[in-house]
Amino acid sequence: MLANIIGTMVRFEFIQPSLQSRVFSTGNDNFTDFNLMGLVQLGDATVTMEETHHIAEMSIFCIPHKKLAKVSVPAGSQIWLLGYRNELSSLVTGSDSDSMKLETLMRQFTITSCSKTDIQEEILPLLKLLSAEISSLNKRSRSVICSIMRILLISIYRLSNIESIRLTHSPDELALQQFRQLVEIEYKNRRTVAYYCDELIMTYDRLHAICQRNLKKSPLQLINNRVLIEATTKLKRSTESIQAIANDLGYGDASQFSHFFKKEMGISPSQFKRQYNEKNVPDRDEHTPDFSDWP
Repeated sequence: MLANIIGTMVRFEFIQPSLQSRVFSTGNDNFTDFNLMGLVQLGDATVTMEETHHIAEMSIFCIPHKKLAKVSVPAGSQIWLLGYRNELSSLVTGSDSDSMKLETLMRQFTITSCSKTDIQEEILPLLKLLSAEISSLNKRSRSVICSIMRILLISIYRLSNIESIRLTHSPDELALQQFRQLVEIEYKNRRTVAYYCDELIMTYDRLHAICQRNLKKSPLQLINNRVLIEATTKLKRSTESIQAIANDLGYGDASQFSHFFKKEMGISPSQFKRQYNEKNVPDRDEHTPDFSDWP
């Protein structure tokens, strides 16, 4: 029945700014099997699963089904929440050449930062179109609702930088994309390679072979590379202490961070920062590093 499309199959909410904070849950009760997408249009939000992730303004996040998560919306923030039951996945992701990309996008937690123009021109018109279709009680269509959600996913996929590794139907490229996205979310939490293997549902030997075969590096080297990108960026640009930078990267002890940094770079963080400052190099690069930067 069409009434069930909204009540049990599709979740669509526009949370406007209010004076009180609110919390929305997924992965349990009626939303156990829901895939959830969210757009933070104004203010910010946090998504809490095993860890708490900050979602900045003009960012989109995706939460796969069965993931226990809480979306906290502080007072004054404005977000859109869109979810669909996993039973609708075949209709939303389809069965053509884009299907594998969309399934990959919704298979894990992702955060995509967007420009205001991207949101206004690509995402908001689709959300408003979906809202209008859902509001048309007498004529709303399952096919139309799923088609709009599919276009939304395609737009999010294109904005997410996932295509930076030229995703095709190659199993290796799919695995690398999933690994890289997961590292981008978790690298500050100092996760072990075993953690990533568990999340990706693959053995260490398989992940190691894929990384070596395609990138000539081990999974641990790739994780360390991402940490070093962030560490060197902060040491160049930030006025924070070494301890503060260490804490931000998941090290409770600055000496542990210094040991890691020196092992990888050959000099200590303080020496790196001093040498960079002595060169008086102007900071022309305003690019914020992400997973597309390594390697």
